[in-house]
Amino acid sequence: MEIELFLALFVVVLAGQPAALTPLNAGTLSYDPHPTLVAPTPGTATVAAPESTYGVTGFTGSPATVNIPVWWYAVLAMSSGFTHAVVEGLPTASDLRTYEQQARLATIADPRLRQEVSDFFSECYVPARSKYQAERPAIPSVAAILTNYGNDDPDWMGSHVYRKTPGYYDTQRPSRQISGWAYDPVRDTEYDPASPPTWGKPVCKQWWEDNTQGLRLKLIDEADATSAGLSGLVVAVAPTLASEQQEDAVVRAVLASAPPSWSSNELVARNTTSTAWFGSVQNMIKGGLAGGGVVTASALFSVTMTAVLQSLPMVQALMLLGIYALLPMIVVLSRYSLSMMVVGAMAICTVKFWSVLWYLALWVDQNLILSMYPDANTFLQIFANPGEHDAKRMLLNMITTSLYLGLPLLWSGMMAWAGVQVGRSIESASNPIKAPAQDAGNQGGSIGKMALTKGKAR
Repeated sequence: MEIELFLALFVVVLAGQPAALTPLNAGTLSYDPHPTLVAPTPGTATVAAPESTYGVTGFTGSPATVNIPVWWYAVLAMSSGFTHAVVEGLPTASDLRTYEQQARLATIADPRLRQEVSDFFSECYVPARSKYQAERPAIPSVAAILTNYGNDDPDWMGSHVYRKTPGYYDTQRPSRQISGWAYDPVRDTEYDPASPPTWGKPVCKQWWEDNTQGLRLKLIDEADATSAGLSGLVVAVAPTLASEQQEDAVVRAVLASAPPSWSSNELVARNTTSTAWFGSVQNMIKGGLAGGGVVTASALFSVTMTAVLQSLPMVQALMLLGIYALLPMIVVLSRYSLSMMVVGAMAICTVKFWSVLWYLALWVDQNLILSMYPDANTFLQIFANPGEHDAKRMLLNMITTSLYLGLPLLWSGMMAWAGVQVGRSIESASNPIKAPAQDAGNQGGSIGKMALTKGKAR
């Protein structure tokens, strides 16, 4: 009993009694978030500047300093320091997932710009695409453009083939006036200079490339406005690419999220077999079928992936909150067990070490992306042309999700095995200390029993 009482008092002093020697002062706590493409130099979060609304409202009225037991203070300090040291020692991971998320957010919010994109699609891209398909020019200049910008370059509005090959965007013009483009008597010769029109009809190349009001410039500005500076993210992800390719990636990303549509009723009437409500229903069915299968599965995995990554640190924080809140009860209910101290410390270290495992999963994820898409230009285009690469992306998201969820589960299970073994080892180590007292007690009880038996016999 004395030995057990001594061990219990030892546990009370180390793990049960808050000590003034080990205060936890909120003013000394800080957190430095990892740099991302969106926030390359994030601010340090403190109690005075928590960088979140929860930090302002969640701890109102809480004491600034809390005394905690020596053992748990040491566990918190060592586990946090070890976790931070391991993360800092691991190789630096790129933040390619941030680009994926921001590229999905880029869209055309301005309805007037959306209408202008549809006008350009109908008035410039469709005629140029039709001419290219009919002629298939096998000339060295076209071959060089396809080599530099990819064989799929003619499949989008800002194609370099149409912009740089004579007879396409350099001569083609829209069939009607374009709002915002001033009348030019040298260019717009079909109008009488004596009674000029309200607006002019720019050449398609000028309409796309103009440095002041070109459609490409407007789309880049719209992408930056709707997606937190997407053009800057492209430069950060692929700094070695030419500026022309970087701009193409931004424009193709925003066009993928808000694709152009036919803007001429004549085109619809002459190029479809059905009109009115029946044609709309038919197009909806076709679009639904095209968006099914792998595309839908990949989109679901991408949404799941984003939600999982955002929620994991919150889950970890709430788990630690529960452990800290229940530790005093566990200390009492375990009868101030020495093994409980070690098992509780291992539980805290296990949950804190999840941060290392998530960073490791992030590093693996980024390297898998780079290995699947080693060419920077190809990587930038997988978000502008998702249908072509959805099988790869679905596989990648499945692997990454399993890493983010599976590694902490595996680690927690292994630490549970170790914790059980440690508990058993401590119990086994204390048995030799208790054995002499137990033997003495047994012998004393036997002597007393023998004396009592002799007394009755007399």
